[in-house]
Amino acid sequence: MTMRSPIVAMLWENWRLSRVEAAQRLAQGIVAASAALTFFDADATIAFWILIATHAVFWFSIAKLNGGRFMDGYKPGFPLYLLYSRPVPTVTIVGVAMVYDAVSCTAFYLVSAAFLRFAFGPALPLFAMTVFLMAYHFACTCVQWSTRNRVVQWIGSMVTFFPFLALLKNRMASPLQVEFSLLENALMALVGVVSFGLTVAGVARQRRGDAIASVPRTAGSGGYPDWLVTLFRFPCPTSSATRAQVWFELRSSGLPVLAIGLALAMLIPLLFAISIPFEPARHATVSFMALAVPVVLLALGGNVFGIRRRQGRIYASAFEATQPYATAQLVGLKVLVRTACLLAALIAIGVSVAASSSLMSAWGEWLADGKKDALPGLLQLRRTIGDSFGALTGYAIAAQVVIASVVVAVIVASLATFTALRARYPRRLIVAGSLLLLWSIAIILLGLAARRGIGPEFLLGAILRATRWSAATAVVFAAVYLFWSGFAERVLTIRYAGGAVAISAAFGAAWLTALHIAGVQLAGMSATNAISVVSPALLPLMASVLAPWSLSRIRHT
Repeated sequence: MTMRSPIVAMLWENWRLSRVEAAQRLAQGIVAASAALTFFDADATIAFWILIATHAVFWFSIAKLNGGRFMDGYKPGFPLYLLYSRPVPTVTIVGVAMVYDAVSCTAFYLVSAAFLRFAFGPALPLFAMTVFLMAYHFACTCVQWSTRNRVVQWIGSMVTFFPFLALLKNRMASPLQVEFSLLENALMALVGVVSFGLTVAGVARQRRGDAIASVPRTAGSGGYPDWLVTLFRFPCPTSSATRAQVWFELRSSGLPVLAIGLALAMLIPLLFAISIPFEPARHATVSFMALAVPVVLLALGGNVFGIRRRQGRIYASAFEATQPYATAQLVGLKVLVRTACLLAALIAIGVSVAASSSLMSAWGEWLADGKKDALPGLLQLRRTIGDSFGALTGYAIAAQVVIASVVVAVIVASLATFTALRARYPRRLIVAGSLLLLWSIAIILLGLAARRGIGPEFLLGAILRATRWSAATAVVFAAVYLFWSGFAERVLTIRYAGGAVAISAAFGAAWLTALHIAGVQLAGMSATNAISVVSPALLPLMASVLAPWSLSRIRHT
């Protein structure tokens, strides 16, 4: 495309980089907030925070051009460094990128809030949030782009996030209303101007080569830093290829995952202890306690296949793709080693939370929302969870252990499969995700129409029942096809397939046992509900055959 102005060209480049993520964020924010308002009877405050969490973050698709991973905020430094060779002032380069990030994300928030306001009626804040979001985006991009120092990036992110969050929470009123004073708007505008100036100065140093050079990381398949990978030193066994592969998986990603989990487990009692004299830390402690397990599971359970990123390109490393090992056996070892280490990390975190939460009794009165003491509810929740675990029988405990272990393995295999398919079939995956989001929007609109009496209620129920049958049928046929394709292409072996079937059978038995203990009677259910309840038993089999198939697409095609 021919551009007559460098500014227009840079705006076009930013849009081309972020257009897919922009569509995903817009759809995800609207779908999640609409689902919360329609199906869960949530108030407008929940929808507001969903939109803030979706649109208050800088564009990942642009930030990841420097490399790195999402969990560590990507590598710091100006991501559009290829513009350095163009005869364009640094102020223009930085200004276009920062203004595009702030204006586009703020505009998407306004569009989402306006749509929810029109469709559901809650008065979500609109233009009162404009200055806040733009100032926050300027501050975040300043921290991300003005330096190549990782420590400055982490400290700056915390210094930026918590004051803005406290300001927003203090200016929220019930019913939902956000108003900032003229002085506060002026201060946020000043923060934006200062952030722009600091970013221009930092990028100018990077452009001239005066900034400290960013040393490329020579990490293993998990992308963990060298000091963490080399923290555990033990010799590689040479007696068999299997032991050598297990050693490699442990050294490159398994033991670093376990070390991170143990470090978080040791951090939890420290947070509870600090929260006794320092009341503002209690919000962070409770949030950390609630989100530690899912965040660790999703952040440390992914990228088992060692898929890498570089300047917008996703690919498999040559070492991972050319290992002299059968694909099915390689996938099995990778998933089992990561699952074992991740389970150990999650157990350590869970035990630490259970033991450290007793310190909440020393907090005293805690007015979390400024009105009601939240401590009795937290202590009652802790007692309820403890009593429920204490009342389990031996069979129930065994079933829960099997279910938890297989679920973690399925999540690890699913994340690895998604990463591999995104590297091999990026456009097809985008189309599939778009269709899923469109279906979600259609279901939400039908639910809204039925709720307001505009459309028939039976139509929504019929579509949901048809979707359940279609999804169950698709899973069965996909598993059969993948088994056939795996054996035809010599990806699967009899030994691997037998192990996958045995694990799926054990999970199915444990799942039915858990349903029976919970009082769920399949005999009295309709066929649609019975399929919905039993269908999770097919997921381990599906994941076990899809993971080697996806890795084979990268290794041999």
